[in-house]
Amino acid sequence: MNGVKLILASGSPRRRELLAAAGIPHSVMKLDVDETPDVSRYKDRSLPYPEWYARECAGIKLRAASEAVFGGGVADALVVTADTVVSPDGTRIFGKPSDAEDAKAMLRALSGTEHSVVGGICVTDGKRTETSSVSTLVRFKDLTEEEIDSYVASGEPFGKAGAYAIQEKGSLFVESVTGDYANIVGISVFELRRMLMKFGYDPAVHSHRKVLSV
Repeated sequence: MNGVKLILASGSPRRRELLAAAGIPHSVMKLDVDETPDVSRYKDRSLPYPEWYARECAGIKLRAASEAVFGGGVADALVVTADTVVSPDGTRIFGKPSDAEDAKAMLRALSGTEHSVVGGICVTDGKRTETSSVSTLVRFKDLTEEEIDSYVASGEPFGKAGAYAIQEKGSLFVESVTGDYANIVGISVFELRRMLMKFGYDPAVHSHRKVLSV
């Protein structure tokens, strides 16, 4: 691709920062869409439930973004969507906490355990779509009620899957990480690059090229 209209359809500042830090030029589209999957559709057990869920969330966003971009007459674009969920046990899904008590309940469930952070990623050029997911393991220390109350009172857990931000104060609770750190923050740029290469665009080679305006 001589030029690329790479559109990140996400309101997450962390995803924007990760792409910018990796030198991937992009423009941003914010979406207002109900991204809650229909869990009754989880019938094919070829994917673990958290991976299916994260991919479904990203897919819902992608369909809305694709309609806005390609339905609006934009051509030669690549649209990227992503979603992140936390699973303490492979069956439950922790998204963003709804309130302080929900955040505290999530943190109590994660305390002293290893959990999965699963990121779903979708990319489309309007003709075909690539979908993938990345799972990273995070082990938390045992949290005291004082630590949980103080952290929730800071406001940091809100808007974060699993009620914590590993790149901020939440890092104080993390004993170890196994896998892709960027995936926990917001999106695996390594996996995104692999997906973009399937469309003929390698940001490691072409990132110096100016992104075309949308």
